[in-house]
Amino acid sequence: MLKKILSIFLVCLFSLNSGMLFSQDVISLNLLIEEAKKNNPEILAAKKRWESALARIPQAKSLDNPNVGLTFEKIQRGTLKLDKTMSEDRMLSISQMFPFFGKLSLKGKIALVESQMVASEYKQKELEVINSVKNAYYNLFMNDTEIELNKQSLALLKGIVKTADAKYAIGEITQEELFKLNLEIARLSNTILNLREERTAKETRLNTLLNREPELPVGTPELNENLLFQVDIKSLYRETLLNQPELIIFSYAIEKNKYAKSLAKRSFLPDLMAGLVQRGITSGSIGPWDLMLSFSLPFWFWTKQRYEVKEAIANLEEAEAAYKAMQNKAFVETKDLATKIKIAKNKINLYKTNLIPILESSIASSLAAFSSGKGDFMLLVDNQRMLIETKMEYYKALVEYNMNLADLERAVGIDLSEVKK
Repeated sequence: MLKKILSIFLVCLFSLNSGMLFSQDVISLNLLIEEAKKNNPEILAAKKRWESALARIPQAKSLDNPNVGLTFEKIQRGTLKLDKTMSEDRMLSISQMFPFFGKLSLKGKIALVESQMVASEYKQKELEVINSVKNAYYNLFMNDTEIELNKQSLALLKGIVKTADAKYAIGEITQEELFKLNLEIARLSNTILNLREERTAKETRLNTLLNREPELPVGTPELNENLLFQVDIKSLYRETLLNQPELIIFSYAIEKNKYAKSLAKRSFLPDLMAGLVQRGITSGSIGPWDLMLSFSLPFWFWTKQRYEVKEAIANLEEAEAAYKAMQNKAFVETKDLATKIKIAKNKINLYKTNLIPILESSIASSLAAFSSGKGDFMLLVDNQRMLIETKMEYYKALVEYNMNLADLERAVGIDLSEVKK
């Protein structure tokens, strides 16, 4: 019996040390991310907003619609007999407003910059959804890990309780000790049951991000235990400036307000209204025609155009200050996440190279003593529980490391595996 217990323990220990807790129905995180990019409704909505913004660019550069009119002059008083008017008093007119040179071009540039801002919002939404998918994936991994660790702990305890029953029968252990052992088994069984219930909620969270059916079964996630993140903080700052979508939006706001300032200054210049009038439109021949040219007069410039320029200047200065504030915020977030990653790495190394090996050695000694009839089985149970809890902390630190790395990629704006030192 004791050999059987020892075998169960060694099998559990091997599976925990190897890190291969799960061996079937593995789901790829990269495939889930690609699925989210194609199917997530928030990403699709952001993409359509970008396409809508692109469609506004040619509209902004186009002239206003021309005005076409039909005029009947000298209608007899008190009548509506249009056919009684003279042919030369029947006129067809067309007029068109032509903004001063450069105004339409500036409006087109503003619309282009606005579309680039919406494109950055689309990219930001994509990063947010990818980050949510990664976090949901890592939470599911942690849930499965806790289930497996508790199942292995439960298997070890069930092996021990058989020997404990035999020892209790001959009076080598007390009823209280046996009760504590069975209580621990009941506690672990309930924990595993609750974790399985929690898994269904985590599956639903992941499915909704992928726009799947909420109750669709999800396979087993896996997590690479290699800690490859080594990018220095200066590289991260540089990449944040170049790629962080929210920061790019603020930079586009500066560009947009520069164009708006130039457009406001051009409001002092007159626009041209041109019109043609064709007379005798029902006479059967081309009659005389009139040409009309008029200019808009910015007569109230001291209360209108002058303050348009002031408004544009204030908006530009506000955009520049907002960009600087956003840059500082982005740098703080980048530094904070990079620090959290380093702390998580330190925890992982502590658990992996120190705490777990020490506890494994202690359990091996306790198990050997217990098998020889000299050890305290409650000490073995306590050591075993401590080992499982320490392994839990190890995997929590590993998940924390990956979650912080995912958050950092969202904050910087790119996949950090692409960053060069």
